[in-house]
Amino acid sequence: TTETYPDVVAQEFGKTVSFEDLAGFDLKFYFQLTDNEFQYFFDLVHQPDFLLEFEPVEGAVQTLKSWADMGHIIDIVTGRPTSAQEATLAWLEMNDVPFRGFIMVDKYNRPGNDMSLAITKEELSMMAYDLAVEDSPEMALFLARDMGVPTALVHQPWNQTCTIHDNLIRCTSWDQIQPM
Repeated sequence: TTETYPDVVAQEFGKTVSFEDLAGFDLKFYFQLTDNEFQYFFDLVHQPDFLLEFEPVEGAVQTLKSWADMGHIIDIVTGRPTSAQEATLAWLEMNDVPFRGFIMVDKYNRPGNDMSLAITKEELSMMAYDLAVEDSPEMALFLARDMGVPTALVHQPWNQTCTIHDNLIRCTSWDQIQPM
């Protein structure tokens, strides 16, 4: 989803920032948006019509289908706001993404999240996984270090300075990720 954000910011606010310049996860900072601009942007990019337009990341659906065919249990764990739940589930169905469970985690303590639909990071930490795939450096380290889960960190501009950890493996594509 983030690859489309520079175009949205250019169109909505007339600001030019390349995808490669997003060296951190703080989009408000990297797009140089005011609080009001960021809230407008954040709400816009989580609208159902916007979310349903995305194409799957290359290799992701095929890799997940292969894992499912091998008998691996797949949970989709996302930090999207709870307001995006219905659209996200529709997108997963539309793109034939295999999964057993769909879990929304309030990873970033976002105001307005419906906590009857999301769990906390503490609640997530009580779950057991054989492998996690993540692009957020903060969450990748939480999974790898705090939960002890082998974690594939998918290469993105904002995770280049992520601390190395024994349970953390950098990957440039989904084809490189292997289930345990």
